[in-house]
Amino acid sequence: MNTEIATETSTKIDYGKIVGNIAGIMKKDGAISSGELADLRRISPDQPFTPALWRLLMMQNLNDSPSWISQEQWERRWATLFMGMAHCAGLHNYSISLGAALAEAGWSELRFVQLMRAKDETLETHLRRVAQFLASKNQEANWTDVARLLFFQSGDAGERIRLSISREYYSRIYSKEQESN
Repeated sequence: MNTEIATETSTKIDYGKIVGNIAGIMKKDGAISSGELADLRRISPDQPFTPALWRLLMMQNLNDSPSWISQEQWERRWATLFMGMAHCAGLHNYSISLGAALAEAGWSELRFVQLMRAKDETLETHLRRVAQFLASKNQEANWTDVARLLFFQSGDAGERIRLSISREYYSRIYSKEQESN
């Protein structure tokens, strides 16, 4: 895959708008049933596909992958994102970065470093843990950061996203330390 083409093409996709639409759909009074939400939560690397996934992809006109990514990778990455958002339904907040949310919720530095280094199926596994952890802490986060982390896994864009998330995580950790002193 040509990283320049992937970056150029994927930046034309408005991940923030899509995430906002999906977050709205997943709210209690949204357009998705509790059964479909449960199906999305059960998505895993072994079983990444569910009828609810296809419905959401088609509702957002995301059923065909762009040329820079295979159809299977495209669907798996959306499946991972929707799985995480289903765990955290009602907890999407554009103003709280993923890094700050993880720090605020008490996500360990070791796990954070592992998350920032993870790619492909390993990243999917880590994001499941992130979603379950944030949900257990009732912690809001900007799920657009997760979308970007999933779709920009390599190249300069991927590094910039990881650095941005890391900067927010460590800034919040430092602020929390200063507050406790």
